[in-house]
Amino acid sequence: MNVDLHNHLGPNGTNPGFDETIDIAYSRLGDGGIFGICNDGPDDSRYEKFVNQKPEKYERIFTDDFKKYVYVPQKRISIVKVEEVEPREGHFLAVGMPSIKRIWKNKNPPSLEDALKSAEDFDAIKIIVHPFSRDGLGEYLNENFPLLEEFDAWEVYNASAELLIPGLLPKNANKKAQDYYKNFIDQNTPLGSFSSIGACAFTDGHSAEVIGTSYTKIKDNGGLFLLMLKSGIKQNKNFDNLYMQPAKKDALKHCYHMAKQIAFKILA
Repeated sequence: MNVDLHNHLGPNGTNPGFDETIDIAYSRLGDGGIFGICNDGPDDSRYEKFVNQKPEKYERIFTDDFKKYVYVPQKRISIVKVEEVEPREGHFLAVGMPSIKRIWKNKNPPSLEDALKSAEDFDAIKIIVHPFSRDGLGEYLNENFPLLEEFDAWEVYNASAELLIPGLLPKNANKKAQDYYKNFIDQNTPLGSFSSIGACAFTDGHSAEVIGTSYTKIKDNGGLFLLMLKSGIKQNKNFDNLYMQPAKKDALKHCYHMAKQIAFKILA
């Protein structure tokens, strides 16, 4: 199963439509693919807006009472609710969040430890993303290594982190993430063993058109969907199961959009 859990659709969740987005995801992830849609911040609800869009041809099945994920039987594609949690120390994904619920609930970002506790209360899968890129947790966790045990996976490749913008997006962020995983996380070290943490690659795309640019191949071991997904992500240590392709143009468009938003706020 091909899995890309780190996607934001377009600015504020814009997309070409439910069916069209499913077609894009299917073209890259294939039969049985899984993709995540990330809500950002306390007021964002792009996952909820997307899955409640009216489809024209594809059936849409909410498979649990909390609407943590949606299944499209015609393509055997699943869409999972994700929150990109943004504590003061750096970002992580909480995968499999209930619809409407959120970890970051007000304008003040939570602390990492409070956010992790809340994610655990929701039984969310916790994934460290772009650890050595902008807003990454890599340096903080290197200094506070026991907290690594709280996570299920480490994003060793982020397709959008391949873009280099001096002073904004650092050089070699993915290489640093991969080296750190190989040399520290997936080893027994004097500081302990963190080998229960899986390795993953995702897109971190900001348009629907790039869903599935990068993904992680996991095994379907049966059982409940989210438990299967968590097990598959945690158990992957093999970089050969990671499809790693850059999404530089999409990342550049996102940076341009963010710069315009900042400029409008300054001028307002």
